Amino acid sequence: MKYIIVFLALVLQGCLSTTVAPKIEYRINPNAKSKELKIDGCKDKSLKIAQAFSSNALLSQNMYYAQGEMMRYIYSASKWSKTPNRAITSEFLKLIRDTNLFKSVQTSKSRSRSNIILEINIEDFMQYFDKYSNKSYVNVVVNLSLINARGNSVFASQTFKRKVDVEVLDASGGVNGLNKALAKVLLDTNEWLGEVCK
Repeated sequence: MKYIIVFLALVLQGCLSTTVAPKIEYRINPNAKSKELKIDGCKDKSLKIAQAFSSNALLSQNMYYAQGEMMRYIYSASKWSKTPNRAITSEFLKLIRDTNLFKSVQTSKSRSRSNIILEINIEDFMQYFDKYSNKSYVNVVVNLSLINARGNSVFASQTFKRKVDVEVLDASGGVNGLNKALAKVLLDTNEWLGEVCK
């Protein structure tokens, strides 16, 4: 009887001590190299960047992918280190500060008043597979609106779209593609702001 109790205790201990592999965390890090723009049209204006609007999927650390025309899944062993919504907003902030187009660039949490508000609407930021999982691509679609803070009127708006084929058909390949596509959108934004501020 004593041996049976010891055996059962060891079996139960083994069941309770099974470990679950930790999820791999991926960062949104597009490495977009913004260039300083020698344009004076916005030099006397302050800009505040509002927290991006997005679907609920981009407000969590879960990594989603789509397959075929209707199915969406979660990568079970991978997640974002920071929610895409926050990370993308942060990337726009860094890029626009580096352009040196505005007198100052602030986050939405700043108490300072600004002349212009930048609204970011992330319409798509996802990896897609065909229904047989033989091919994959990422799609990034971002709409930007510049709003006059005094009258709350939009004076410039633009939608940027970038699609990049994925070479490695897994989460890491998707992250690599999303970073490349986002970098292109950020550089497109750089050029657009330069035109607006002329």
